Amino acid sequence: MNPYLIVRKVIQDAILIVLMAVVLFVVYRLMPGNPAELLLFGAKKAGLSPQRLAAVEAQLGLAGGKWNFANFIIYMRDMFTFNFGYDYFRSLSVWAIIESALPFTLLLFGFAAVVSFLIGIPLGILTSWFRGTKKEGSLVSSGTILNAIPFFVLAVLLIVYFAAKYPIFPVRSSFPLTWITQPSLPHIVGIIHYMALPTITLVVIEAAGHLLTTRAAMVGTLGEDFIMTAKAKGVTQGNIMFHHAARNAMIPISTRMALEFALLMSGAVIVEIIFSWPGMGHLLYNATLTLDYPLAEGALFVISLITIITYSMVDFIHAWLDPRIRL
Repeated sequence: MNPYLIVRKVIQDAILIVLMAVVLFVVYRLMPGNPAELLLFGAKKAGLSPQRLAAVEAQLGLAGGKWNFANFIIYMRDMFTFNFGYDYFRSLSVWAIIESALPFTLLLFGFAAVVSFLIGIPLGILTSWFRGTKKEGSLVSSGTILNAIPFFVLAVLLIVYFAAKYPIFPVRSSFPLTWITQPSLPHIVGIIHYMALPTITLVVIEAAGHLLTTRAAMVGTLGEDFIMTAKAKGVTQGNIMFHHAARNAMIPISTRMALEFALLMSGAVIVEIIFSWPGMGHLLYNATLTLDYPLAEGALFVISLITIITYSMVDFIHAWLDPRIRL
């Protein structure tokens, strides 16, 4: 691969991550109130010493005011060393709390993404195979309807029917972290049981979106001149579909996959809240409700960092698929 492409992409990502950290710094300091006073439940009114309040402000990075430039430098250093501070509500470091929640999000998000790709892309190719038939119309209509359903609507419907009316799956999808870090057959079975409804919610909607994108990309590719040339040479229909057309159609498909990554991440946050899945989305939601600024800031930084890295990986996939991009 072209070294220039790699260096350019690394520099772009570094700039983007820095800008993202700056935006987080500004947004959380535009929020009203003093986090230190909120944390101490009105320390001045409770008769606590100003020294105690000043100490908490210093630990929260607010010494000298919210917009102190020295605090900004310390904040940027801490963000890029994953030193997000101390969480007073749980008496743990913020990074330790994020470490306990991140495996749950990566498990749910990663599994749902892979399954949705494995279902949606082949179905999209199959739909393009049925061009002009009733089967294509049925598949496209079904995909359009499913892709238009909001995550929270499907999640609530699944809870009503498969957790409340027919208690097949649990309402709360929560289990110990050791089931992931120390897997065994009973733990794996338990994980599948608990994550079934959240996974179905994400996979159904995302797979429908991949079906529509793949079908559109395949239809456009099947009209290209090189496809006509392959047909004239007597290449079989299956070889044309899966070897010639599918490979060239993967470039717009992979672009859509990158865009869907952000949508899937936001959907995973909503799904985590609804099913009480103990991941980053649920963590960020609770931190925001309790005005836990260090934890909310750290969790949002990690989620944004994962999204940026994934977008970069898609760019390298483009370069692998299209030789023109490598030059």
